[in-house]
Amino acid sequence: MTYFPKPVFLRCTLLSFAWILICLGSVAAQPVSYTTANAHSHNDYEQKRPFYAAYELGFGSIEADVFLQDGVLYVAHNIEDIKPERTLKVLYLEPLLQKISENKGFPYPQRKELQLLIDIKNTGPATLAALQKLLSPYRKELRHVRIVVSGEMPPPEEMFAQDKLFTFDGRKELVYPKNAASYVVLVSSSMLGFGKYWDGLQPLNQEMRSRIEIFVQLQHAQKKLVRLWATPNTDLGYRTLKELGVDYIGTDDLAGLAAFLGQ
Repeated sequence: MTYFPKPVFLRCTLLSFAWILICLGSVAAQPVSYTTANAHSHNDYEQKRPFYAAYELGFGSIEADVFLQDGVLYVAHNIEDIKPERTLKVLYLEPLLQKISENKGFPYPQRKELQLLIDIKNTGPATLAALQKLLSPYRKELRHVRIVVSGEMPPPEEMFAQDKLFTFDGRKELVYPKNAASYVVLVSSSMLGFGKYWDGLQPLNQEMRSRIEIFVQLQHAQKKLVRLWATPNTDLGYRTLKELGVDYIGTDDLAGLAAFLGQ
């Protein structure tokens, strides 16, 4: 039987399961230091230079929303925004493969890897199948790219049967069976899931802060990375996410986040 000194044991019995995990010492450490490898380009396709703007700043994670239409994967925020030239292949796959070729098999120099988060917006299973068809010929080239599927994902009990090209963007309210655990490396949540909208101009209220802390620590205890969306594009917002141990700090202001992280 594991022995706990009495004061620690008493504290643990009064806290939630998340805190028990912390008392047991099973929580994975947050990043020791933050760089642009911890930066996430939210809705990257809305930047003036999709892919390239975030890539040139060294962002570790880039996000693209995709719609399947007439067998083609288009990048757009809404289906009415689809334009013929804005495909996933043209905007993301081709430039990524070019960089991998230039960097001897890695997305970045110095053997740095990249996370590509693909948010499926319609016809989930059909879009995932189209994505698999598009990416499969480049399986070897993409071995140092973590492809995270978000949005319309398979249910947890079906994730283990998916192509190993993919991992999935977990949700805090879902329970994942053991055979799906390795497919869920990242867990994401809207910041609104912890309280009211926060503009990042005033300190985050303690109640929201505590809720997010527990969420992050619980995910780290399960060896999952954490991302929040609906976060403010301010220095205080970025600093708060760092303090909370969030692994990927999202932004629409790429230069602003890069400057904050010391690019």
